Amino acid sequence: MIELTDDLIFAQGGRRYCFVHPSDSSKCIKTLSARGNPATRKQTAVWYKKLRPLSMFDDNLREFKSFQLLEKKGEAVWAHFPRCYGIQSTNRGDGIVTDLIRDADGQVSKTVRDYIKASGKTPELQAALEDFFELFREQRLVTRDILHHNLVVQMGAEKITIYMIDGFGSSELLPVSSWLPFVGARKVEHKIDKFNARYGLAVAG
Repeated sequence: MIELTDDLIFAQGGRRYCFVHPSDSSKCIKTLSARGNPATRKQTAVWYKKLRPLSMFDDNLREFKSFQLLEKKGEAVWAHFPRCYGIQSTNRGDGIVTDLIRDADGQVSKTVRDYIKASGKTPELQAALEDFFELFREQRLVTRDILHHNLVVQMGAEKITIYMIDGFGSSELLPVSSWLPFVGARKVEHKIDKFNARYGLAVAG
């Protein structure tokens, strides 16, 4: 069992804690918080969502399944997504282990939200987002809404790169976008348009 302590926490979301892996600083471990407890979430869900299996309320299990689908896309996806190393037992419950995206200087990469707060909507950010969304178009990656706090900006020695660290996995009940390529392509453009509108950006279509 992996022992996690509060000093290893580097980020906290609505339903999960993010820890630096205690024996490998190139990886992170995400565990569920009390708000992320699957049984509690199912109990408080609206009636029609209560019909879903308990596993649908576990963010770590859903994310792990999303990683399994990403693996089928081939090596290209790992240019903009962290790799996953499975779910492991910790003293804070089961945790999903992934790459921890760091800058060239070793610092944990900032989210797009924090980058914009510090530096604004720079041409470098715009170019990095263009590259990021090009992968979505090429692979027809359909995710939930793309939010700036779920993307990080890796400051490399020569350029910056966008990684998606949370929020992936389709919200479709049936994988229609996978069955019908034209539907998938249309949904990708819709997600990009929503991202542009939400944050006042202009990623080219």
